[in-house]
Amino acid sequence: MRMPTRGLIALLLLLPALGGCSRISGIFGRSGGSYDLAELTVSAPVFGEIIRAAAVCAVPVSLTGQDRAARIEGAALLAFARQGGDAARNQYLASVQPPNFDPAQRGRDRSAFCGGKRVDIERADTFLNSAEGTSLAQRADNARAALSR
Repeated sequence: MRMPTRGLIALLLLLPALGGCSRISGIFGRSGGSYDLAELTVSAPVFGEIIRAAAVCAVPVSLTGQDRAARIEGAALLAFARQGGDAARNQYLASVQPPNFDPAQRGRDRSAFCGGKRVDIERADTFLNSAEGTSLAQRADNARAALSR
């Protein structure tokens, strides 16, 4: 099952601006010490798909952005594996893969895909390099440590 990236990334990027909402501030207003598995399982597919799209589309993502996305995804992979075993983890990994491009299209399908992802990639990198991205990565680290026990 593919995750709807455009809508999720837009929502994820708007969440910090909606800090007055108790549900939103509950997720993004946390100190670095707590974590929310629901937050990880929503944000990881967004960043996982975006980082993979960046690689396929040759759009640069900062090392900090890549590192934080990997930390978020690593914690989510542990959560998926805990909740549903290898099958859930594998389903997640399959869901964030870029599409298979048809060689007969001679790059047209790749160009269309990449054209639609460029802005999302840039926004995700900006978010991951922000204070909110730092905090989310720290919460992912905390979740990973708790799930590894």
